[in-house]
This record gives sequence, C-alpha cells and structure tokens, in this order.
Amino acid sequence: MADSAQLTVEAWARCDASHPEALQPLVSQWQLLASPTFTAYDATGTDGLICAGYYGAVFDGRYVYCCPIRSHRSRESVHGHVLRCDTHGDFGDPASWEAYDAGGTSGLNTVCYYGAAFDGRYVVFTPRDDSKGYHSRVLRCDTLGEFKDPASWDAHEVDLPVSGQGVASDGRFLYFCPGYESVPGEPMDEDRHSGRVLRMDTGGDFHAPSTYRVFDTSVLSPEAVCFDGGAFDGRFIYLIPLIHGVVARHDPGGDFEDPESWETFDARPLGMKLNVGAVFDGRYLYFCAYGHSRMVRYDTRATFSEQDSWESYDAAGTSGLDTGGFDGGFFDGRFVYFCPWTRQAPEGESVYHSNFLRYDTAAAFDEPASWSGYDASTTDGLMTIGYNAGAFDGRFFYGAPLYDGEGDAYHGRMLRCDTLGRNGTFSLRYSDYGHNGGLCAAVPGPSFLINTEQGVRSVAPHRTIGAGWHHLAGVYNGHRLQLFVDGELAAERAATGQLIQSRVPVTIGDLGRGAARFEGEITDTQVSPAARSADWIRGAYNRLSAGRQPA
Repeated sequence: MADSAQLTVEAWARCDASHPEALQPLVSQWQLLASPTFTAYDATGTDGLICAGYYGAVFDGRYVYCCPIRSHRSRESVHGHVLRCDTHGDFGDPASWEAYDAGGTSGLNTVCYYGAAFDGRYVVFTPRDDSKGYHSRVLRCDTLGEFKDPASWDAHEVDLPVSGQGVASDGRFLYFCPGYESVPGEPMDEDRHSGRVLRMDTGGDFHAPSTYRVFDTSVLSPEAVCFDGGAFDGRFIYLIPLIHGVVARHDPGGDFEDPESWETFDARPLGMKLNVGAVFDGRYLYFCAYGHSRMVRYDTRATFSEQDSWESYDAAGTSGLDTGGFDGGFFDGRFVYFCPWTRQAPEGESVYHSNFLRYDTAAAFDEPASWSGYDASTTDGLMTIGYNAGAFDGRFFYGAPLYDGEGDAYHGRMLRCDTLGRNGTFSLRYSDYGHNGGLCAAVPGPSFLINTEQGVRSVAPHRTIGAGWHHLAGVYNGHRLQLFVDGELAAERAATGQLIQSRVPVTIGDLGRGAARFEGEITDTQVSPAARSADWIRGAYNRLSAGRQPA
C-alpha cells in the first residue's frame, strides 16, 4: 500500500448466515506474529486508588475496563475500583490510565465483580460477593458519558444470593454464569454450588423486574452447577463448568425457563477437570483448564451429546515450561492463547505462573508441534505473574492483573501481549468474535481495524448483518474511522495515528497465515490510499446492488 494517512477498504460479499461469533475476514493486510511479544505497566496507584485485584476485562472498541474484586487475599478487601486503559494512548504513559471508585453506585454496596459485557453502549459488570455474601447488584457504566462522572454509573439490586462468574451474550440477553450460593445471615460457603442463571434483557428497562429472569440448571442434572465463564457460538449459549465437568448449553430460540431449551454434556470421561472460561475460534470451543494441563475442545458443528464431537490433549511441559493452569484466553485469528494463572506446582514452588500456552488452530489438536509456550514472568523489569483472563483489541491482549503469590496484597501490573507487531495495516471483517477474553462478552458484528504507529484502532456497530449480499467499506481519514454497510454509515469513532506501512500481502477471505475464513463469496474488493466520502460509498453500493435484490 502506498504511504498515506488515509485509507478505504471495500468488499462486496455474500454469506448464507450471519455467523456473528466467527471471525470472518473480508479484505486484510494482517499477518500474525510467529511469536508474541510482551510489555507491562504498573497501574496499581492510578488516580490515587489501590488498583489491584481484577477478575477479567472487557473492551468497548477503545477502552479496556478491568473488573474489580479485592485488593488483598482477605475477602474484606473487596472494592469497586474500576481500572480503565485507553488503547488509543501510549500504553506506558500514566495519562492513558484512569480509575473510578464505583463502590457506592446508586446507594448500593457495588463491590467485587467477575467479568463484564459490552452491549454497544453500556459496560455491564457481573456481581460476585461483598465479603459477607454473594450478591446480585448489577453495575453498569454508560460509555457515552464521562468515565468519572457519577451520572454515567447506575446499579440495580436483583436480590439473588448467587455469585456471578463470567457472562455470555447472544446480542440481546446477558447470561450471568452462576457459581456459589449463600444463605442470608450465614457465612459464605463454597460447598453450596448454584445453577441459578440470571438473564438480563439489555433492551429492557434496567430497573424493571421484568428485565431479569432466572433458570436453575440443577433441574437438568445435580452436577450441572457451579460454572465459570460462558460463550456464544452464534446459535447456543454455553456455561463452562468450574467444578464438575458437566457443560450446560441453552438455545436462545427457546423459552429461557423451559428445560427443553437446555441440555448438558458430561465431559469428565475425556479427562475434563476444572475450567475458567472458554475461547471460540469460529468452529471449536476451547475450555481453559484451571490448575491443570488437560485441554478439551468441542466441535460446535457436531452433535453436542456425542463423545466423538469432543477431544482432549495434555499440554503439560509445552516448550519446556510448566504449562498447566489458566484463567481465560483469546483467539487472534489463527492462534488460541490461554492466560496463565495457577498450576500444580512441585512442593516448595509457587503455584502462580506466567507461562502462556498457545495452540495453532491450523494444525492438529493432538499434535505436540501445534502447541507452544511463552514465559512472560519478568516483562519490562516487573514481576508479571498471575492474571485472570483479560480483553483483546484485535492486536493486543490485556491481561487482568490479580495475584503473584507474594505476600497478601494483590497487584495491578497489567500485562500486554502483542500478536501482530508491524505485520499488518488493516482488516475489514464481516463479523468478529466478541467473547474474546474468556470471561467477558460483546457481539461486535462487522468491524474495521487499522494498525497505526500508536496501536490498533477499530470500529464496529455491535449488531449483526443478515444473510445475503452486502457492501462493506471501512474508511480512515487520519482523524476518524468509519464503517459503512450497504451504503449507510453503521459506526464511527474518533481515531488518529500514522498507518503502519506493512509489506505483508493483502489477502481476501482470510488473514495472512491465519485460520479464520470467510464462509461465503467475495467480489469487487478495493483498497484505496484515500478516504472516500459517504456519497462515494453510497454510489459504489448502488452500482454493485443494481440488478440484485438487496439483503
């Protein structure tokens, strides 16, 4: 591509289904790194708050929000200090970081959250516990408002004494994954496993009781309880088993409270043990092994209840590292990464580690050569150990800082994993994976990403597009990023930065050396070193759609 600060990428494409959770590239100059690189930043003292101890993070298209739990091993240290990173800023610049104490939102005790979802406007945090009992005070932030303005924050008490542990989204409803249950007035007891799934309608009144419904998965099986993380494959919602190895699945096309819309699968015969979160690559669902190395995946195009649809692999000792024990992960278009947390350590050694595990989805699952490990424990002179899932912006994964095993204090040292480097300039996508991080959720729909000298920039409408022929166009003019669908502006955001001039080849229908594929037909692609106007884009769509029935 010519040296230019401006860019327009277009494609005329047909897909028989929307595949909202599959990363489907249209036109890309985007080649993933053979080996990732890592950077780190200590955000512990941001804005005068103790910003330490987070369960997951979520990306809203520009900002990464870390979900606050507690600052020390003691449960009494629960807090509501939401940490936010501006991915458009310099990662190592304190000005790119903000913190807000959301602990008393709407007069409620809004502390300790476990994962979050972005619905296109609001970041909704999953409630866990207040140190006295498990709570259901749903917290949300209006991303159209100022981050530190109390008016941007709201909370609602559902009055359900169940710990939420991760969240899944089908584009409208949020499904808070149940973990443990408490009895009011009694100490919390992690022997009380819960199957009570709380569902929130993001299209409803936040404070209306009708917005919230509950289904108890224990009616399906006594061991279909205690989950940690959820996922959506475009058709089904999956709840990831923490304790028992029994996966629960819901068809949103059915009645949420009808057991007939749910089913379970016992994966323990495959060696499935504890899990925290899952990653979807467009076909396979990968379970993130917690405290062990038995990796399990499910082929979502096969029958859920048949054992042949499932397979497992023991990834212990990959690349000569102790690669066993993870919290969440992410998919970059070719590789599935698993985020390091705890392991089964030899006596006298810490269980906490920073050995990332990576699987090449273009290779065989049970082949050792398909797997690699990376030790990120001493990045940028910091002790970068102990992360609980995180968020992915299309180039960088931001690991949510938790605990490194030293002392009682949790830490706030954010670890960032670079999957692309300078190996790319742009990627126009028919759909993108929103549940990228293992514990958090979004449904971005189509997207347009650019890689600049200051980092990746992206724009997405957070809605899917239907089957049939569509014209997609991404435009960057040096100060604004736009995405057009069928001649109309679907999304835009302010964005600056000099485009990286990559020499990797432009690809159609996949990423360079990637595994993500567009499942359909692509014609009339064009890459221009100029920012096309809205009228020009509309004219291009009208010409292409002439003689066709628009979708």
